[in-house]
Amino acid sequence: MGEGGVGHSLHKFSVHFGSSKRPTENEDRGKCVNLLKMRVSGWIMVAVGLATFLAGCGGGGGGVTTGGSTGGGTRQLGDICPAGTPAGTLNYRTTWGTSPSAASQVVQLLDANGQVIRTESLDRASQSTGQIIASSLTPGVYELRARLYAAEGGTGTELGTTSQVLDFCGTGSNTVNANTSFGTTPQAVSLNPTSLTLKEQAVRRVISTVWSVDGSARFVTPGSISFASSATGTATVSAAGVVTGVNAGTANITSTWAEGPLNGSVGVTIEDLVITRSKWTVLVYINAANDLFQASDLNVNQMERVANNPDVRFVVQWKQSRDQFPSSSFDGVRRYLVKYDTTGNIASELVQNNMVNGLGQPLDMGDPQTLNDFITWGKANYPADRYCLVVWNHGNGWKRSNLEEGGTRGFSYDDEYGTSIQTWEIDEALGSNVFDILAWDASLMQMVEVAYEARNRALYVVGSEESPPADGYPYDAVFDGFRDNPDALTADLTLGFVEAMVNNPPYATRKITQSVIDTSRLPALATAVDILAANLIAQEANLQTIVPLIRANAQAYSPNSTRVYRDLIDICTRLNAEAGTPAPVKAAATDVITAANNAIIHEGHNNQSAGSRGVAIDFMGKDLYPSLRPDYERLKWAADTRWNEWLAVAP
Repeated sequence: MGEGGVGHSLHKFSVHFGSSKRPTENEDRGKCVNLLKMRVSGWIMVAVGLATFLAGCGGGGGGVTTGGSTGGGTRQLGDICPAGTPAGTLNYRTTWGTSPSAASQVVQLLDANGQVIRTESLDRASQSTGQIIASSLTPGVYELRARLYAAEGGTGTELGTTSQVLDFCGTGSNTVNANTSFGTTPQAVSLNPTSLTLKEQAVRRVISTVWSVDGSARFVTPGSISFASSATGTATVSAAGVVTGVNAGTANITSTWAEGPLNGSVGVTIEDLVITRSKWTVLVYINAANDLFQASDLNVNQMERVANNPDVRFVVQWKQSRDQFPSSSFDGVRRYLVKYDTTGNIASELVQNNMVNGLGQPLDMGDPQTLNDFITWGKANYPADRYCLVVWNHGNGWKRSNLEEGGTRGFSYDDEYGTSIQTWEIDEALGSNVFDILAWDASLMQMVEVAYEARNRALYVVGSEESPPADGYPYDAVFDGFRDNPDALTADLTLGFVEAMVNNPPYATRKITQSVIDTSRLPALATAVDILAANLIAQEANLQTIVPLIRANAQAYSPNSTRVYRDLIDICTRLNAEAGTPAPVKAAATDVITAANNAIIHEGHNNQSAGSRGVAIDFMGKDLYPSLRPDYERLKWAADTRWNEWLAVAP
């Protein structure tokens, strides 16, 4: 393809910020401090008089105040606010009532997945009413959960708990009032949302609140609230209030407060998950539980812009982690059916939310089984004539990073767990599926070692030899050809990946490479490289100066002390150009060039990566190979060629 401009590349590969174990709620409580004495993380506690509290209620009780006006809030927990929503402010007030004089509270804001995003405490001390003002909150709809304890600092017996939903999607000051009380007269139980419509298989958590006659959310004894479904064949509900759609129909989800007794209910409609067949299903595995989270929002918005042909569907499994990156737009694992939209908002259909493993923890998207499960689910529910799988994340070529690069990882880095999928786990991750297109929206993945590993799992493998910009594929430009002509030949449609990357104006000064490999032609390439390796080994004594020279000058990709990735065709071209290269090696190198060019059906690069021709290979020497040998010899490439034997003796 044509050359582009010269400039600097913002790499998808970056320093790894190590993950940490999520603290338990008890650990969170132990870290709380008396806010009468200090300000922590933007939360301020001040004492206020009872008259101020009553005046501030304004009859709104536990209702939602946004933009300076009172309202009930129509959004549901987990909804994403419109673009441009200002940061929110929480005005929390509590009435201690008959609680002990040493009582304390732990107050938390949680997202739709139940993950804590803010924690602070109040100590009653000598006051009857306390207030927390929390500012600079990321816009969103959250659960406020408060726990009342018998002793200060969030210790002693837990006397009560209360939850309510707060909508920080307002305008103006975007201030939300939340009032709680202990020992007040109860009046009603409500559930949020007030109505619920789900597809079969979809899940959604409902929040139960016991309200007092003064409009505040009342603390109740832990475990005194239960949930039940009127029709478990239609919808089930867990002890934590998680509703799951089972079969089409209607049901009532009832929450009962045993001490009242009082109860409230919400009507649930479960809609058929109508399975239809399209011409294309694009499965996108977005592991943004890392420093690329902002790019994931951009990329899903780009998909929405070209999601206006029902014959080309985008199905996304998407993870972010506020534990690791607090500015993430959500927390946990979600599945979306992408819907057409041209705004800056995420308007797609949330199909499944708060996806967890058997221990109730967010799914590990650095686990090959998690990718396999997504593929199985996606193909079962969104069948198509042809499939494209996009793996979105960091990448490191065939090998796992060493410690100096930020931990051991291959591709699909999940910083919450410190995990990744290794190249030799591709079969485990993809199972028996054969995709029409496997596209790596990740760094350094267009290597012969990687493509060969996936040769039986995809007809075409698309990716970059280089570390592309963090924003990755411009999905609207990549897939507009699919949208406009879904019946086109797969090989022709893959050209969109190359052209979109090379011709994207913001990338004009970045390192850009992109190519498409026809996997049916990889066996011939493997044979040619095997013969080249045999000749290199036989002529090793005559290559002592030539090979290091080529290693130093061939097109390299994010080189460091352990990453010696070079363009395969450039290596062979340079072998042929060296006068001292033995004739058998030159002949074998020529055959490799021919086989590689046959396998690479589309290729594009710019001047920043001028020596790129479409596929890289590891060109390390014998000094480095012993440390990487255990991993390299797990690859199918090492089993089917003698390239590993060459690396073991390469000067």
